[in-house]
Amino acid sequence: MAHPLSERHRYFIQFMLTNGLVTVDKALKFFGELSPDQNQLVHLKSLIIEINRAINLQYFKIATSVCEVTGDSVFVWLNTKNDELSKQQIGFSPVELEYFHAIMQEIITSDNHELPYPRCINITSTLVGTLTRENGEKALMKWIRGGYFVKVEQFVYLGARTILEFTTYLRTNTENCTCSLCSELVFRGESCQSCFNTFHTFCIQKYLQNQHRCPSCRTDWEGANTNTSMDVDSEEGAG
Repeated sequence: MAHPLSERHRYFIQFMLTNGLVTVDKALKFFGELSPDQNQLVHLKSLIIEINRAINLQYFKIATSVCEVTGDSVFVWLNTKNDELSKQQIGFSPVELEYFHAIMQEIITSDNHELPYPRCINITSTLVGTLTRENGEKALMKWIRGGYFVKVEQFVYLGARTILEFTTYLRTNTENCTCSLCSELVFRGESCQSCFNTFHTFCIQKYLQNQHRCPSCRTDWEGANTNTSMDVDSEEGAG
């Protein structure tokens, strides 16, 4: 049975609800203000475990991940009830959810799993429902701030929150998008030049610290075909 939540738990839940996705550094800074005497990562992870026990029955979870675009370690607020695109997203209308689906679909079907920002805005004119460019851009910027998408210069990518919340949908509707090391979804990573298997950049870099061969085909690792970008617009967040 979950223990009653303290004020500290409730403040951190509100912090995550407000942000959706935060870097570990940002979370630690906020946590340090709540718990000056217990402000280490191990203490924060313990708090999150306690929170997850309490919110699990409401189909929510605070998950840890690494943003495959920025390489940042992040905490993500997730809706775990299902990952269908029809799930309720508080504050978004049906046409905005249609817009979300359209952006995600174009990203996962593009060659490099990226979409030019102007193209994202132009998608508003292709929707069944009516959504102005201005309102579409407002919705997109809110999704970027919430960690659903990442904007790097003039391109938009899937954020860690989308990849985690819509894992089943993405696995069903994509091919060859699984990291050959961790078996999780990968859309921005590095591919072996010999066998073309794809890996998260952070997975293959860790592996290559002690190995010099591709973990899949065992040929010498001679660099990689990479589609990872790191220079995230600072004003857009780093999810």
